[in-house]
Amino acid sequence: MLKIYFRALAVSWRIYGFSGVFFSWLLAEPAMRFFTFVTLASDHIFFSQYRATEVARPVFIIGHPRSGTTFLHLLLTASSEVVAFQTWHLYFPALTARTLLKPLINFLIKTGRTELIPEEIGHSVVLDKTEEEEMLFSHTYDSQFLNIGMLGFDEREHPELQMNDEQPREHRFRSMRFLHGCFQRHILYTGRKQIIAQTHFSTHRLKTMLEFYPDAKFIYIIRNPYHVVPSFLSLLHKTIEFRWGLKKVPADVLQRYTRRRYEAVIDLYRYFHTLQKNKEIPEGRVLVLPYELLLSDLNNAFDRIVGFTGITVSEELRQQVSERAKSQSHYQRKHQVMPLEYFGLTQERIARDFAFVFEEYGIRPTP
Repeated sequence: MLKIYFRALAVSWRIYGFSGVFFSWLLAEPAMRFFTFVTLASDHIFFSQYRATEVARPVFIIGHPRSGTTFLHLLLTASSEVVAFQTWHLYFPALTARTLLKPLINFLIKTGRTELIPEEIGHSVVLDKTEEEEMLFSHTYDSQFLNIGMLGFDEREHPELQMNDEQPREHRFRSMRFLHGCFQRHILYTGRKQIIAQTHFSTHRLKTMLEFYPDAKFIYIIRNPYHVVPSFLSLLHKTIEFRWGLKKVPADVLQRYTRRRYEAVIDLYRYFHTLQKNKEIPEGRVLVLPYELLLSDLNNAFDRIVGFTGITVSEELRQQVSERAKSQSHYQRKHQVMPLEYFGLTQERIARDFAFVFEEYGIRPTP
């Protein structure tokens, strides 16, 4: 972790210089990590019963961001049986920390100051709204979220942030034990039992997760790369603009960052495809779900998910799914997706780089 931290600190200095970004890494980040460490340790004293909590038959939603993972996650976690993490829970996984900070969070909710990133960016982040559990790996510096947020951070130099399954067993299982502890704490905290977690970048740790949770099921959402690539890159650029400003980023750094992120998209698609082709995924553990099915026949997709995972479904959730299915055709996104050309890409290159996706999953190689 220290190696990655100092690398991130150096990168923030090189790109942003004497700025708030640099000082957030220099001061706020170590303070946050220390607070998390101390409060997690304190849980062993004040909430020791969490260690006896069972995490049974968890369900993980994987696949590349902008493939419908968030949509499906929000839909399934609407059930009263499901353990859903709100954003602030992910920032503060320790029960001791939540006890200390709950009055502040309640005050922010009461005064309407919970929005961190607006929906117009492409993915809203709100303190008291359900968010993706992949963020938990940020505490261990073991997620692509780190190199996505660091413009000059080259994952080719730090493959442990992307190719998780290729790391030493102790490294891989240390992260999984941390995740498991977070699940145990949150089950105790919420009083609910069913874990349905959105861990899209953890497609790269699928073999590890299959081994660590032998009773887990995985839903891999596959979407046309012609739609995923510009949507994902647009989200990244707009997030940079919102948080720091694109004009502050040197042109060569932004170009290199965009190229690396595009390559990482290919890597994630190819990794799952390779596991599948090499028959490294045990039969009955992963459901490959076409994104188009979520759009065109949500009720059918939902029935397939329930049959595959065996999750308990309330009548309330079934009603919500039915209502959402009726409104699917009228959905209008609130964010703008930039064309491929804006990122220096072409339709021909997408067709070439993702030929294995189009061939394997029967997706038409057209936008």
